[in-house]
Amino acid sequence: MKKIEKIGRFTIAENRGALYLRWWDSHGKKTVSERLQATTLEQARKLTRERMKTIVDRSEAIRPDSGDDPTFGEIWLGFEQDKRKRLSPQRFRLLENRRDLYFIPHLWNIRMSKMGPALRALVKGMEESKIRPDNTKSKLKTLASNGKPRLHPNTIADIIGSAAEACALAKSDGLTTHNPPMTPFVKGITAPDDRDPKGRYITFEETGLLIEACRRPHILELLLLDIGCGGRIGAVADITGKKVRLDLGVIDLLGEGFVETNRRKQTPIVPVTGPMERILSRLIATHGDGYLIQNTRTPLSKGARNWTQIIQRLVARAKKSRTPDQVKRKLLEPTDQGNVNWYSIRRTYADWLDERVSDAAISAVMGHFEISSRTRRQLFEFGSPTTDLYKRRKLGPVLEVAAVLNEEWWPAIQPFTSVDLRSEGESLKRTDAEE
Repeated sequence: MKKIEKIGRFTIAENRGALYLRWWDSHGKKTVSERLQATTLEQARKLTRERMKTIVDRSEAIRPDSGDDPTFGEIWLGFEQDKRKRLSPQRFRLLENRRDLYFIPHLWNIRMSKMGPALRALVKGMEESKIRPDNTKSKLKTLASNGKPRLHPNTIADIIGSAAEACALAKSDGLTTHNPPMTPFVKGITAPDDRDPKGRYITFEETGLLIEACRRPHILELLLLDIGCGGRIGAVADITGKKVRLDLGVIDLLGEGFVETNRRKQTPIVPVTGPMERILSRLIATHGDGYLIQNTRTPLSKGARNWTQIIQRLVARAKKSRTPDQVKRKLLEPTDQGNVNWYSIRRTYADWLDERVSDAAISAVMGHFEISSRTRRQLFEFGSPTTDLYKRRKLGPVLEVAAVLNEEWWPAIQPFTSVDLRSEGESLKRTDAEE
């Protein structure tokens, strides 16, 4: 191979018109080559830098003159490598944004021996609104003592926590002899139960307006499934044919092949109610075990989808179709509680169920307690000797929710939309009665 450019122990090389990345693997005692999907040297350099982040030994990022007191920027590579394996792509991008916005400008050249004062200074700057995003689109609702918008205390705690965790990992890896700094106190941190809701309640009439505002079939299917299960919108968009058990009348949002580690939120089992069975049956017939919510044969969850933008467009379109009376009553307008968004559906769904079913039933469908892998295998795995009677007994809380949704939830929305929201069984009963 012809050497083009050398970057440390890595080499960009060319062979028969193709560009390769070559390096010495000290553990395997051999030279490794990988073809780069690049046609120009600049593209090859960019891909090389990205690949190096995952394979470079974390000690290589530390300069010889740093000794046992490296800078925060030098120990960051190890933390990034560790988090790349643990975090979802969306959460990892959030970590990268924090690196660019806060760590590089304020901590990057600080040595481990000075990290304690540096973190306290960073917290003080954030609390006084001296350090905050410059992005004009950022909507900071928390105000500093001088009246200027600043980051929320919970956000500050998350940012500082990541920095402190990176220092602790560096100490654990032997990259520094200095102990990690204590996490500075951040005033105003709230527990999950005390935090402001992300969206306001939504009425049945407003829900009907959103349904009527759907112009594209896959968006209508996504909205109806979300209304039916009250799930987090990302989890609803991730539904595959394998997760649906129409014979039991449930969707296992956990699905197959999931490793239950480092997950902050439990994934629920939700009932199939109202128009969901009709929608899911048709989608499974089309897409099989794959992703069910698709747009032009592309899974909606795989693309760069902005869920907030989708619901905002629906709300804007629904507002245009309001009657004068609905405009006067300010349907779909923001209130002191917030805007109408995806979380509005989840919040209304949970609180509406609260006075109708048991706490265990709500927790089961909202994903607020763990359903073990063993129980899931008994319920959903092919060939399980568990009888249907036992499965339905285990699914009792979920089926309790299903009955209430079919009897009250969907019928309450139906008067405000032309879309048929009846369940398959209810539709057959109505047809038989008419005949």
